Amino acid sequence: MGTEIIFVRHGETAGNLDGRLHGRTDLPLTERGRLQAQRVAERLADLADIRAIYSSPLQRARATAETIGRRLALTPTLLDDLMELNFGDMEGHTLQELRQQHPDLYARLMDSRDLDAGFPNGETRREFHARVGRALDAFREMYAGSRLVIVSHLMVIGSGLAQLLTGDPNKWDKFMVANCSVTHVEIAPSGAVTLHCWNDISHLGKATEGTGWTLPS
Repeated sequence: MGTEIIFVRHGETAGNLDGRLHGRTDLPLTERGRLQAQRVAERLADLADIRAIYSSPLQRARATAETIGRRLALTPTLLDDLMELNFGDMEGHTLQELRQQHPDLYARLMDSRDLDAGFPNGETRREFHARVGRALDAFREMYAGSRLVIVSHLMVIGSGLAQLLTGDPNKWDKFMVANCSVTHVEIAPSGAVTLHCWNDISHLGKATEGTGWTLPS
């Protein structure tokens, strides 16, 4: 058995609904987000031998992880490397505002090959993907032969999946995930990766499905 990682995106926040970039803004869960967290906790309770839960320290992820932890009798460990991309001065702006106010930067950011494109007073893609990869490497070493849950954000999970499945972190946007979705991967000792499920929201039901992947958060 390799290392099994179950990625869970945090529950819904108001920021998922307003069309703005929310990376480090510390938003709480909505009522629907709290219900989503309860549903995914019940889903994960059906899986045996989950050894640990790791979470971004931002409250939308932390609250989701704590709900899961109560159901699994595990205390989440908070890890800064699992935080969402730092949008810096563009935090709280729409993509349209970014395009209008910083057209040259917007063009660079839309070029997936430009790893050194970044947000003013924020992160570059190179820095972001590096810290996500660092976290994944640590999990593979620490939890060989075990299963763990990672509660994080849209771009973190997308980057992690892209790195594991394609070797190219810039393909993160091919792996969009909805709020409180479950994505389950297994990394063999050889390094081969099996995708058991991706963006599964079957446990949420129509009342708590939310609005899909929305903007990064």
